[in-house]
Amino acid sequence: MPRYILMILVLIVGLGIGSIVPAVTSWWYDSNRAGSALKVIDADSASSNDETAKTVYHFEIEQGVLSVIEGTPGASGRVLVTGLDVQAWPKEMADIAPKVVFYSLDEVQSFIDTVNVA
Repeated sequence: MPRYILMILVLIVGLGIGSIVPAVTSWWYDSNRAGSALKVIDADSASSNDETAKTVYHFEIEQGVLSVIEGTPGASGRVLVTGLDVQAWPKEMADIAPKVVFYSLDEVQSFIDTVNVA
């Protein structure tokens, strides 16, 4: 077999492995993380531009699924966001999450991102 054909085959195999391995490791890493793939139920009402209204948000966790609810903890309100699996979260963060009050949806997302990094 000529040398250039062998070099081409080695190059093709190397490129194949070099493209498959990072994709698989990325998928493997993401499958073990909780992620922040939240499903926004009502995006228009969630992003209100009314500065006079002081809206607060809190978490509610039922059976390992996190929901973002409008209002103070203990009060029933509109469910804005739901669907985040929090079983991969540290126990301490899952215990404290329903007790925290947020004043914007940016703070909610920041809390979720912080927990997922830890």
